[in-house]
Amino acid sequence: MLKLSNETKVGILTVVGITLLVLGFNLLKGKSLFKRTKTIYAVYTQVNGLQPSNAVQVNGLVVGNVANLDVMDKNAGRILVTLTITKKIEIPRNSVARISSDLLGSKTVQLDLGNSGEYLQSGDTVYAAVDGSMTDALKEQLNPLVKKLQGTLMNIDSVLLNVNGLLDSTAKGHLHQAIGNLEVVTRNFTHTSASLNTLLDHNGAVAGTMNNLQDVTANLKNSNEKISAILDNAEKATGSLANGSIDTTLAALQATAASLNATIAKLNTTDGTAGMLLNDKQVYNNLQYSLSNLNKLLEDLRINPKRYVHFSLFGKKDKIRPIPSDSVKAQ
Repeated sequence: MLKLSNETKVGILTVVGITLLVLGFNLLKGKSLFKRTKTIYAVYTQVNGLQPSNAVQVNGLVVGNVANLDVMDKNAGRILVTLTITKKIEIPRNSVARISSDLLGSKTVQLDLGNSGEYLQSGDTVYAAVDGSMTDALKEQLNPLVKKLQGTLMNIDSVLLNVNGLLDSTAKGHLHQAIGNLEVVTRNFTHTSASLNTLLDHNGAVAGTMNNLQDVTANLKNSNEKISAILDNAEKATGSLANGSIDTTLAALQATAASLNATIAKLNTTDGTAGMLLNDKQVYNNLQYSLSNLNKLLEDLRINPKRYVHFSLFGKKDKIRPIPSDSVKAQ
């Protein structure tokens, strides 16, 4: 069996370690040693914090990564960015590599594919563009507002200077007096609001009124069925009156009233028997006299019945007795 010296073992371990270190470093940088990749370049004047291993995307899909960033002149006016494409995609020659950032500030290179029929090969250069950062966008939006605000503040300053010049000592005194009156009004308003709070309190008058109103509405709600029944009965009654022969009945009542008026008119005159009985005094006297004679006849019949009915087995006649009075009046 072949024996290895310690120096050989150390050498082999060193080579394996260096190999693993290179592989690990490349993997951390996003490079793959076992995949076929395509390398393209882009030249920028600024990269907005782009770093190696940042993603390269096409329509949101990660197709590669940033391999390296190199300075092309002493002033760093031109920066060469190396892009490694790991996906098998064709990139048109008129495509644009655009540096963009999300809300968290992460930088990516977005490949906006063009419509050319020619495609980039490994080692070719793609057009470069840089999106403005969110800070730049905010600055662009805020700059007009800042300018307007500055102009407004200058106008306010001018107005205050003019007002200060117009207000002499007398006007300032009046202004202080007006402010004092405003303080009194504010105090009165505070008292008024306190009074309103007292009225609107749980035990206040308004609360009691609302409670009473609630009780009334509750009673109305509880009596809703009764009210509905009353309204139904009223509707039925009015319907019956509307559907019935009310016009004919009213006409008959009017005719009866007319006949009654005519009868009463005749009774008030001496035309006819009833009228003469009611209005002729002589008829009343004769009737009274007849009644008096009839009373006498009935009294005589009671006292002397045998004068009018004679019945005797022996033929003896009773004496005729006079009636107690000839002036008996009708009772």
